Amino acid sequence: MNILITGIAGFFGQNLSRVLLAQGHTVYGVDDLSVGKKEWLHHDVHFLKCDLKDAYESDRIARHYLKIDIIIHLASRKIPRDGLTIKTLEENVRMMAEIIYLANRFGSRIIFFSTSDVYGQQQLFDEEAFSRIGHPSNPRWSYAITKMWCEQYLFANDIPFVILRIFGSYGPYHALNWTAGPQSVFISQALKGESFTIHGTGDQTRCFSYVDDIVDGVLRVIKSDYNREIFNLGNPTEEVSILNLATMINNLIRPEKDTHVTFSPSMGKNFADEDVLSRKPIITKARRMLDWEPKTSLLDGLKKTIEWQKTVVNA
Repeated sequence: MNILITGIAGFFGQNLSRVLLAQGHTVYGVDDLSVGKKEWLHHDVHFLKCDLKDAYESDRIARHYLKIDIIIHLASRKIPRDGLTIKTLEENVRMMAEIIYLANRFGSRIIFFSTSDVYGQQQLFDEEAFSRIGHPSNPRWSYAITKMWCEQYLFANDIPFVILRIFGSYGPYHALNWTAGPQSVFISQALKGESFTIHGTGDQTRCFSYVDDIVDGVLRVIKSDYNREIFNLGNPTEEVSILNLATMINNLIRPEKDTHVTFSPSMGKNFADEDVLSRKPIITKARRMLDWEPKTSLLDGLKKTIEWQKTVVNA
């Protein structure tokens, strides 16, 4: 198949493209390189640097790539707490509009990477659960709101698609800052001999999923003929507090040293007040319809990620 990946130079794009190429697919990729790294891309990717928010650029993609069977839409603006609320709101919405245009132009099926954040402060993380977004004026929820808008926009259009709500993935090729979550930051801090920076108390818990397991879920969606479905992809088996995650990483990298933590208020009062204290995916639907099950333990996934990150941090 001919598969177009948006945001291909980012975390999921780097991992997905390698597996798809190994399976014999032709992989096309677009990215504005504002976050992703072109130098990490596999040499067999047909890459085009472009800004998906621009309608002219969408036409350029349509002219450049003649046939696309599937569009995997990964490109997204994230982390509104870094002063990027307006960009998050505007850019994610604009990009989805252009993806719909391209899907209609090519006759493509869309696989859209949404987020577990659309559940908000809901404690039941099931695909049919109601969302409980916090105060509507709080910029903390701007990322979740744009993903919800994109999901609604897909359902409003008569095109084939599948939505994947991802829960806390990590692994090789993730960014080395907070856009990738705490694992990459903690690993970098441990490798550099620094203390761990934790937002909030560190008691908030998450279930983290290794990227290979998420990629396997995507491959199962590609092989299926499901349409207009939503699937949670995450690993519910090992819920861990952020503080204990730091301890695990410390013990894997520098077991001879105690875990030293700096608690940071930099997240901002509004963000801290409405942080989600626990997030555990319900993956019953993916198990039943995709025969999918995450296989990588948190310990094994962290070991693999640390080995990769050593090559980057020490480069």
